[in-house]
Amino acid sequence: MPREPQLRLTERTARIVHASIVGGVAIMILVIAALRTTLSLDPFDQLTTAFRVVAVGVLLLSVFVMRTVRSSMEPVAPRGDRDAWWRANMPRALVVWAVAEGAALAGAVFWLLTGDFVILVVVTG
Repeated sequence: MPREPQLRLTERTARIVHASIVGGVAIMILVIAALRTTLSLDPFDQLTTAFRVVAVGVLLLSVFVMRTVRSSMEPVAPRGDRDAWWRANMPRALVVWAVAEGAALAGAVFWLLTGDFVILVVVTG
């Protein structure tokens, strides 16, 4: 019977995955910024307040989900095996990273639609 391959997650793997997620979102925000400057979009000025409220809601929901998921993660022991910790907690870390970066993308889309820089700063920050 063939043995299933074992996934070798390490701290280095986690750093690469996290940097890839953050880099992808940064590139998307730059693309949205380029679209904002090249397209002559009429901003939805009348919906700016509604988008601000939604952006704050997205931010609060993101913080709640991230704190909830992080609370289920054991801290790394002072001289423990960091690679073993990442193997045990990588799926949770991915959820935290995805929620955070998803909120940043939502803020960028809201900024694209409204032209309100405050929304981009609030959610992306």
